[in-house]
Amino acid sequence: MTFVKSIAEPKVRRKDPAERRAEIVSAASGIAVSEGLERVTAKRVAQELDVVPGLVNHYFSAVDDLVAAAFGFASQLERSEIYGLATSAGTPLDHLRRLLAELLDTRRDPVSLLWLDAWQASRRRPALLREVIAQMDADAAELSRLIEAGVAAGEFASGDPSASAVRIMALIDGHSVQAAARSRRDSRIVAAFAVRAAETELGLPPLALSS
Repeated sequence: MTFVKSIAEPKVRRKDPAERRAEIVSAASGIAVSEGLERVTAKRVAQELDVVPGLVNHYFSAVDDLVAAAFGFASQLERSEIYGLATSAGTPLDHLRRLLAELLDTRRDPVSLLWLDAWQASRRRPALLREVIAQMDADAAELSRLIEAGVAAGEFASGDPSASAVRIMALIDGHSVQAAARSRRDSRIVAAFAVRAAETELGLPPLALSS
C-alpha cells in the first residue's frame, strides 16, 4: 500500500483589525490624491486592495466616513513630510523659508486639488467638514509652534503667533485654490505675495524668506 503524504496549504495570515483598517485608509488616501474624493468608494478601494467591497464596508459602513479618513490621512502625511524637510536643520528662520518654498511649490498641486475637493464636498458631508476643520487647525497649530520658536530665538516679531499662523495659512490656501487653473505666471505672482506678506507679518526685512 502506498501512502501519499498530504501537503497542507499554507495559511494566509489574517490581518489585525487595526492593520487592515490602516491599509484601507492608506489605499483610499492614494485614490483621493490621484483620482479625487468622488472616486473614494468601497468598491474602488476594494479593487485597489484586491478584496471584496464587503470588507471595506465592515470597517467603514458609511462612505462619508471613508472619504473623511482618506482626506485626513493624506493631509497628515503631507504635513509630516513637509515639516520634516523644513525643520531638518538650521534656525526657525531657515525652517520657515524652506517651509514656504515647499508649501508654495506647484509640485504640491495634486494635494492642493484634494483640498479644493474637500472644501467643496464638505458642504454636504458632515464627517468631511469636521476633518477639514481639524486639518486646517492642525496646519495652523504646527506653523504657530514654528513661529513661537522664532519669536523665542529673537528672529520673528509677533504678538500673537497663532493669529500670525492663521493669516499666513490663509495666503497659502489662496495659492492652493489656483491649482485648478494653474499658470506659471499666476503661481509666481501669488507665491511671491504670500512670502512678502509673511515677512511683513513677522517683522522681517524684504527677501528674508526668499529661497
